[in-house]
Amino acid sequence: MQLVSVAAGDLIFRAGEPSHAVYVIDHGEVSIITNDPTTPSEIVRLHDGDLFGESGVLEGRLRSANAVAVKDSTLLVTEGDAFLKAFGLDNDKALSLLKLLCRRLRNTTRRAALSAFERDVPEAGGPDDGDLPPARLHLIPDSEKLIGLLGSDMVEVRKFPFLVGNRFGGEVSAITTNRNFSVPAAADPEFSAPHFEILRRAGRYVIRDLSQRSGTIVNGTVISRFSEHAVADLHDGTNTILAGRLGSPFRFRLLIERGRVTS
Repeated sequence: MQLVSVAAGDLIFRAGEPSHAVYVIDHGEVSIITNDPTTPSEIVRLHDGDLFGESGVLEGRLRSANAVAVKDSTLLVTEGDAFLKAFGLDNDKALSLLKLLCRRLRNTTRRAALSAFERDVPEAGGPDDGDLPPARLHLIPDSEKLIGLLGSDMVEVRKFPFLVGNRFGGEVSAITTNRNFSVPAAADPEFSAPHFEILRRAGRYVIRDLSQRSGTIVNGTVISRFSEHAVADLHDGTNTILAGRLGSPFRFRLLIERGRVTS
């Protein structure tokens, strides 16, 4: 364990970096910020005595958010291996339980962040839409694997955010709701649950990556929630969305048609 001083505005760690250490604020203030270059938002503000960075160490995951010093601060920094040993967490059963708790906490935090984001996104037809006409969106399976699982029927996207991802648990049928499309792709690590979401911003549409590790490719542009580029713009007409790395079998087309839209 060592004592480290950071100045106001210093980046303590960045989303996408390895989780090598756990931090305790001895004195000061730290902000945990979402990894979204277009609309970053604060997840939580931490103060004296607060612990952070432990989830990544416990789960062996890359950092999922940015940590920034709000003011001059002093941190107690413990290397990940030392942290696990100090608390007896090299015991497999104890570590498995804590990993489960971390996953639940992370999912709760993500849902809260999505809800906050949704409140900030104007609905189509609102005052920020300008002269853009309304649009109709259709998501279409566009790979041999997806067509084999789902057929070639289009899914109409009406509500936002609209989440798309894997449906784990051995189910064999897809689930489509107003805000969700779940594909029965078994335990394929390339396709996360959820993997990406479609968002509306002032009458325009974007894709945000939500995947656990593999990212999303939108019209040839790679985005990842663990990088500085987690969001990609969509254009009118046909867009291509590849859930996963290049060569992934989970390919969609998203058709955006402007014009008269009836509800």
